[in-house]
This record gives sequence, structure tokens and C-alpha cells, in this order.
Amino acid sequence: MRRRERKRRRRREEICGGSVGACAQAVWGGGGACAASGSAGASAPAPQTPRPHGGGSAGRAGVGVRPFPKMAAAALQGLLVPHLLPERCYDELFLRFNLLHVPCLKILISKGLGIAIVAGSLMVKLPQVFKILGAKSAVGLSFHSILLELLALTGTMVYSMANGFPFSAWGEALFLMLQTVTIGFLAQHFGGRTAQGISFLLLYFALLCLLLSPLTPQAVVTLLQATNVPAIVISRLLQAATNYRNGHTGQLSAVTVFLLFGGSLARIFTSVQETGDPLMALTYVVSSICNGVIAGQLLYYWHVPASMEARKKRE
Repeated sequence: MRRRERKRRRRREEICGGSVGACAQAVWGGGGACAASGSAGASAPAPQTPRPHGGGSAGRAGVGVRPFPKMAAAALQGLLVPHLLPERCYDELFLRFNLLHVPCLKILISKGLGIAIVAGSLMVKLPQVFKILGAKSAVGLSFHSILLELLALTGTMVYSMANGFPFSAWGEALFLMLQTVTIGFLAQHFGGRTAQGISFLLLYFALLCLLLSPLTPQAVVTLLQATNVPAIVISRLLQAATNYRNGHTGQLSAVTVFLLFGGSLARIFTSVQETGDPLMALTYVVSSICNGVIAGQLLYYWHVPASMEARKKRE
């Protein structure tokens, strides 16, 4: 009897789809319950365990990977904000595509010009340096003009740092100062006054450290910037007088002169836009006029050096 009962239980369990608990009632309560339980078990889908995302290559590719356009937009935003544009202008120009938003366009153009001027200033006077080194002569360059130009550059740099202006508004003054100091030393060295040239370097950098230190009052820094205008005018007049007296521009580099002229013109706009300082703007207006005079002389005396050398050979 027991063996027969076990066989019947196993048969009912197979019919009910292996649900032991449901078929236990069916064995003692009748086949209808088991049939109902078996049909329900057969129709209900088996629960699926969720597959972990990190288990396969497809899961790894789909998780944590940002679409390429979003990555490019994030990289562009990181490049522009806040170095070139404030966030509101980035949204206006690159998200809403409002390309005629004048205030934001002014900021973008001003920042772009400022960075271009600073980058160009790294090499603006290098042609002049190489021309002096190649000729082993600084004939045609006025040392007093170099000193006054150095005074103007130093005033701009110290004044801008003291007022916390952005580097893109004055950074070229730093690089032009270093190149002008080099030209001043070379002018002394090739003039047979090397000891004076070394003294000039030591004295200048000692004064620069003093001006940049907290010991210098703000009133002195402002006065130094105010002297830029007369310093620029006098330095350019001295150079123009030297050119006129010699009848040629000597070792004056055309590339340097025209780059200085273009840079000072662009600086009028950037100084108004980025600093709003009328003293800075006036300095660049005067500088543009004076650089234009030297550029005009360079064009006027363009072929004079060659004709003078030919005349000397004939004599």
C-alpha cells in the first residue's frame, strides 16, 4: 500500500509541473486542485534574475559612457568658461545660438584679441634681437628711446598687477619688457659698453622688484602709469629724430614696428572692454599714434640703406 501511494504521489507531482506544495494538497484533496495548480504553474512565466550590467561587454559599453556630442560640448565649455566667456554668455552664444548678442560678442572678441596679442608679444621683438645679433651692431637704435619705452612697459605692468586686471589685458607688457631689456643690453654691448650694459640689467631688475613689492604705495604706481603717455611720446620722437638725422632706419626691424603698431591699435578696444580704465585706454591711443609715425618713416626710408651702401662702395 505504501509503495503504491508513493507512486501515485510521484505521478501527480509530475503532472502538476513539480510544485510539491500544491500537489501535496492534490494528493489528499483530489485531482482537480492539482490540475488547477498545474495549469497555473504552466502558464506563469518563470521569474528572471536581473543580469548585472558589468557582466558582459555590452553591459560595460552601455554604462558610464557619455554620448560624443555631450562630451564635446562639455570640453568646449571647459575651454571657454571662464577664461574667454562668462557662463551666461556661453549659454547665449552656444546653447541658444543667439549670435547677435552684442555684449557677449564684445566680451568674446576682446578676450580673443587679448590672448592673441599676448601670444604674439612672445616674438614681436625677436626679429629686432636677431637683426642686431646678425649685424653685430645696434646702429640706428636710440638707447634713450629704449629706456623710455621700458619705463612705459614697466608702468603698465605694475599698474595692471596692482589693480588686479586680467592677464589678457596686459600680459604682453611682461614679454615686451623682457625683450626690450635684452635689446637695451645688446645696444650697450655692441657699442663697446658691456660693463654699463650689465649694470643696466642689475639696476633695472632691482627697481622692478621694489615696484612690485608692498613697500611701493598705490599713489606711486598710479603716477608711474600716468607718466606712460609722455614717456611713449618722447621715446618715439627720439627714435623718429634718430631716423631723420641718419637718413635711414638702420637696424630697425620692420616686422617689430608693424606688429607693435597693430597690437597697440587692438589694445585700445581691449583696454576699454576689459578694464574700463581711461588711463590705460589713453596710453594705447597715444602709443598707436607714435608707432604709426615710426611705421611711416620705415616705409619712407625703405630703400635708403641699400642705396647708401652702394654709394659707399662707389666712393
